[in-house]
Amino acid sequence: MATASSGESTTHTATPTAGRRGLAGVWRVFVLPASVVLVALAIGGSLGHFQIGALVATGVVLGTVNGLLVEQATAKMQPSEDPDRKAVVKSSLGRLGLVSAVALVIAFLARPNGWVLLLGLAGYQILALLSQLGAAMKEARL
Repeated sequence: MATASSGESTTHTATPTAGRRGLAGVWRVFVLPASVVLVALAIGGSLGHFQIGALVATGVVLGTVNGLLVEQATAKMQPSEDPDRKAVVKSSLGRLGLVSAVALVIAFLARPNGWVLLLGLAGYQILALLSQLGAAMKEARL
């Protein structure tokens, strides 16, 4: 819902980051990882190694969950406040510990190919980094 007051328009959304994300952000957060998941499953299945494709896809999904949790934690911070470093570190370590523990348990259970899940997780991180880098370069040009 958009409201106009004194020439400004304000967008009210369910989460603070959703309004700033826009279509390009939805592309980075959902569409791009979903595409990678589908490609991993298709390639793994077509080569007769569906488990490997599924493990790569699971790694990408775990990375996406981590990225969404980062956005949620960032949205809770007030821009005018100086963030409490201990709280930020505690939140980050908890989130990374949870994602890492889930990834390692799945990798252990899916032996001998379980390590491929970690490649999917690392691949997501590279994808997210390049995506953010592209967005930052585009914004710097404006």
